[in-house]
Order: sequence, then structure tokens, then C-alpha cells
Amino acid sequence: MRTNIVCFGLSLLMTLILVLASCAPTVSTTPTTTPTPATTPTPASQPDPKATPTPTPTSGAEMVKLKLTKLDGTSVEKLVEKPKYGGVVTLGIQGNPLWFDAAFGTSILSTTLQLTNDFLLVGDWSRSQAGTGEASYYYLALLKIDNLAGCLAESWEIADPQTIVFHIRKGVRFHNKPPVNGRELDANDVVYTLTRLWKDSPRSSQATTYPWERNIESITAPDKWTVVFKSLPQPKDSGLGNLWASVTSMAPIVPHEMVEKYGDLSDWRSACGTGPFMLEDYVSGSSATLVRNSSYWMKDPLHPENTLPYVDSVKQLFILDMSTLLAALRTGKIDIMAAWQALGRVSWEDTESLKRTNPQLKYAPIPSSTWEGLWMRVDKPELPFNDVRVRKALSMAIDYENITKHYYGGNAITFAHPVMPIPEYEDIYVPLQEFPESIRETYTYHPDKAKKLLAEAGYPNGFQTEVMCAPYMVDMLSLIKSYFAEVGVDMKLDVREAGVFYALGVQLKHPEMYFGVVAPTAEVARFRPGFPGNYSGVNDPRINAQIKEMDDAYFSTQRRQMWMEIVPYILENVWVIVPPAPISYHFWQPWVKNYNGEIVVGYYGQAYDFPRYIWVDQDLKQKMIGSR
Repeated sequence: MRTNIVCFGLSLLMTLILVLASCAPTVSTTPTTTPTPATTPTPASQPDPKATPTPTPTSGAEMVKLKLTKLDGTSVEKLVEKPKYGGVVTLGIQGNPLWFDAAFGTSILSTTLQLTNDFLLVGDWSRSQAGTGEASYYYLALLKIDNLAGCLAESWEIADPQTIVFHIRKGVRFHNKPPVNGRELDANDVVYTLTRLWKDSPRSSQATTYPWERNIESITAPDKWTVVFKSLPQPKDSGLGNLWASVTSMAPIVPHEMVEKYGDLSDWRSACGTGPFMLEDYVSGSSATLVRNSSYWMKDPLHPENTLPYVDSVKQLFILDMSTLLAALRTGKIDIMAAWQALGRVSWEDTESLKRTNPQLKYAPIPSSTWEGLWMRVDKPELPFNDVRVRKALSMAIDYENITKHYYGGNAITFAHPVMPIPEYEDIYVPLQEFPESIRETYTYHPDKAKKLLAEAGYPNGFQTEVMCAPYMVDMLSLIKSYFAEVGVDMKLDVREAGVFYALGVQLKHPEMYFGVVAPTAEVARFRPGFPGNYSGVNDPRINAQIKEMDDAYFSTQRRQMWMEIVPYILENVWVIVPPAPISYHFWQPWVKNYNGEIVVGYYGQAYDFPRYIWVDQDLKQKMIGSR
């Protein structure tokens, strides 16, 4: 059965953004200056997709030895090719940037903003797979704070439970474009940007998620190199930690002169920041061209003697049709299939074809962090789903292993909820076989036990229900429907146009069940009352208390332990039934160096920021393109 792993556009992306915007990681108060990634761990009894072999050095390449230190203090030594400057890297992207100004929505939905503008913090590239391998940087995941590094903020500290102080990096200059003309950035630019996003831009992620009047007391610059961020004594929508995440990773810093001259930055020609590239040309539906910022300040965390970026320019080709995108990859017209989440990643069926036709391509198997689960309204007393026995029965009715083996051809993670088995979460992920028997039984195929539970709950002959879904979900839901039928549950499919489906879901206007996005990189906030991704309408006292405790412990090392402690409770209650997480593939050409499939080198807002770190072996490219 062919996998139907597609994104239904902005509706799904916005759902994920809403989910992630209210979540947060464990943090300390001093960001590190060097990052590293890791390979995705494969849970026991799960298929281990064959990853691309470690790239062999180009013949005659000059090699250098890296000596790195992991977070646990152990040393890593690697022999790598010495980076070279020059060349163009071309990305194939399935979709246009939606805007060029974070005032109009989250920066995630712009593929150029992360390259033209810098954030206060950034993912530590020395912990990427090019470095120590402690972070995959595949996902909009909530990183350990030690996997972040200073960017425009050299350092920061918590002055009190309401206050975060950022120390702004000196010597950073905006692009040399009028009317800014390459002037030096300072704390006033940070205050201006944050105030603009929070108070003056009702469509920004900051204003829509954490409104100023409910959460912020002040954002000030007591001097030229210091920014003081103060929350209200009791923020209404979040704790200080979640606000910190929004400040540091979803607010690309802009110069006030540009906004004052143009009113906003919606025109691509007004794009201006301190980032590694400058936006030189843009054609909607076709391409964007960014050129190297020769005055960029950042050094390579792996080669600190080198100033970034390495490539002369970045070309983004917007290709909606997957077959056209694959053809461009096969012929070398694109260097990287740049895939944010499921959008633009290659299905396992197409992967097998690419391996046969282009065995030289490099690739990474990536378990999806956004797929769909079956949410059940537990806030309506008249529905069967208020009884946990019914929810457990429906979970036992599904043969998860069979879905992995036959629907996905083995290319899926059978158990990946509510925490994914990825490097960012390897300290808190627990395989199914390590949970108590009651949980293992709930997430294993037991149709006879499912019938017994339904009978105990008062449904010996099953019941009828319906699930709201979008058109592309029909294949998977038809399979689940057949499983439910075996235990007497008749599930009808209410198929809606994607935009309508999304709107009804976030407003909790689906009558019974909803096949909505799950994102097991988003922690426990999805079960918060009123949260846009809480499609089951969960309002559980223990969950609510745990969320509050985790918010209060945002900057504590205990936060991740709290997350682990609540996972069994979430699994026991089965508020959402989650099918296996499909594995898709991310491809790039062998001449792209210092790269292992990374997409989001940081937090939520920093997708597509990786080109600043990579380099192109132009000799190898010319040789290989010429041989095709």
C-alpha cells in the first residue's frame, strides 16, 4: 500500500506551530558556544532504516582533525575535509515563503528569513552530526539548552523569576543596504524588534500566542549592550521559560529604519538583517537568490579560524510537484531536497527508486515528527469516549505492527508517542517494552480483549461513531475503520476540505472524533485545556498541575524528569490513538559537505538556517555533473 505522507498545506503547518508555540525545554542559564548532533536511535523491535554511509573524503582532499567535547565530558575526534569557500548551493523546496516579515506570522513559514536575519540564540552546530552527534536538527524539537549557543546574544541570565537579561554581541553589523547602510546592531534594535512583534503586530506568533497585556511587563535596554525582558508577576498564558523561547528563537532581529521607511517588511526588497546572506532576487512561485554577506560576524563552531558562510550564494527553487522535484535531484539541478517536516521529504517508495537510479546520493532516514492520530472527544458526557475502557479497547483493536510492516513496508516507528526516539529526547524516551504490562497491552493488538472491554463499558455490540478528516487521510482511516469493524465499532469518515477541516478542529467543532496532527516533539502542553492542538478536549487535573509545575521548572534540570514521570499517565488514559510514525528520507548530493540532513539548527522559528554552515566541493560537482 502506497504511503500517503503529504502535507495539506498551511492548515497542517499552522496546527503544528500552535502546538509548538506553547511548549518548552529544560534549560540552564548559559548557552554553550559549540553544538553537536546525533543519529536517530532505533527503538528495540523497530526496523533500522539503512542510512547513507559516512561520506568518503574526496580524493586528494586536505584533511583536518577535530577534537570535540560532548556534554557528558567525553571526547570525540574526527578526521574531516578542510572546508573550502565559494560556489552555489541550490535547495529544492516544496512551497513559497509565505512572507518576509515575522510581523505577519511565524518565521517558520519563511524560507529566507532565517538566512537574512539572526536570532538571539541559535542551535550549536558543533553538536550537529557534523560534530559530536548530540542533536539531529531534523525537527522543530525542544532542545536541551546546552544544545543552544549564543548568537546576537552572547550570554544571558535569569535575574529573578520575572526577569531575563540578555548581553548583546558587539561588532555585528546590518546588511549594507540603505537606509541602514551597514550600521552596528545594538540592544535598542532588539528592544525595537521584540516590542514591534509583541505590541504592534497582531498576526505575529508572539502576539497571537502570548499577548503582551496578559504576559509582558516590559522590554527595555538600560544600556547599549543589555536587554532586560520582564514578564508579569503571574503571566496568564505561559511561564517565563516559554516566553524566553519565543524571544530567543522566533524573533528575527530587524533594523527600525527599514520599517520606518516602508511601513513593514512584506516586500522582499526590504529584507535586511545581520544574517549570513542577503536576499538579492525573488520570483514568486519560482525562486529566491541570496548572496553571501561578506561582513558576516559568525565563526564556524567546528573550524573557529573560518568566518561563515562558505558558499557565495544560496538558490532556493520552489517546486510544488514532487516528481519534478525528484527529477531535479536526479539530474543535479538541486543540491539538497530541503524538507521542513513532512513537506518535501521523499517517501520510502520513491527512496528505493532513487537508490537504484542515483546510488551516489546521500540520505538520512527521518521518522516524521508530524503525522495524524485519532483524537476522541472526552469533554462530551454523552459520548462513549468518556470511558477510558472504550479508548483502551479502540487502541487494542489496531494492529500497529501490521501497519508498520505492510502499510509502510517496515519504514515506520511503531511506538513514538508521546515522546519520539530522536537524539534530542534520548534521555526521556522509553520503549514500549519497558512500560508496565497494562500499558504494553493497551498498545498491542488484542481484538478479543478489546471486545471484552467494550462489553464491560456497556457496548457489547459496539457502537457507531464518525471521524472528521481531510481527503489525504482516507487511506489510513480506511485501514483503522476495518480494524474497528472487527470489534463491532462502525466508524464513518466525515471528509472535509483541508482548510475547513483545520478550522473546525482548532475550534473543537468536530462532533466526535478528529484525525488531527500529533507532534511528539511538543511535550505535554497539547493536553492543556483550550490549547489549539487538544482535539480531544482534555481537561485533567493531574495534567493541568503537571503543566504548571513544568512551566515553573522551565530552567531547572528537573523539568525533563517531570516529563518522563507524566508519560505513563498519558499512555494509560489514551486521549489520542497514534498510529506508527512513518519514516521518510532527506536527500542531498555528495558534493555538499559538512552536512548530514539538518533542517532546523535551533528551535521552532529557525528552519532552513543550515546553509550558513555547509560548503560545496566544486571540483567534485563539476566532475559528477559532467558524467551524468
